[in-house]
Amino acid sequence: MEYYFNSNQFKESSNYKNFMNMNLGSGILKVEAYTASLAYPLSGVLITIYKNFGSDKVIFYEGQTNESGVIESIVLPTKKMNDEINDVSDISFTTYDLDASYPKYNIEKKYDVSIFDNVKVIQPVTFPIQDLIEGEDSE
Repeated sequence: MEYYFNSNQFKESSNYKNFMNMNLGSGILKVEAYTASLAYPLSGVLITIYKNFGSDKVIFYEGQTNESGVIESIVLPTKKMNDEINDVSDISFTTYDLDASYPKYNIEKKYDVSIFDNVKVIQPVTFPIQDLIEGEDSE
């Protein structure tokens, strides 16, 4: 089944309670969509951020990039970071799935995004210019 993270239906589930007990921190995600070696920003790229909990898909964010090819400040729950980091094992994060779809050219990309407590993560979404040129016939 598909749920939205902030829906009452998901908030009443054991998956929500377990997830929130393990993810007491929060991080910020910025998405930047471009083509032509980051020279040309892409507006209207549809972004969906989600996690699968068994057979359930939970959507944390849906939106589209602005005229600058950007979505700013998507706040996502994540594991709390240790106060002191002495080893790689002290670095905690939560991984989300990110689907990027550019309907104008009927192309899609998938990414795994790791979110860290009190850190802004920038996820570039790049579509090769060749994919856009080839996709022009499908309009």
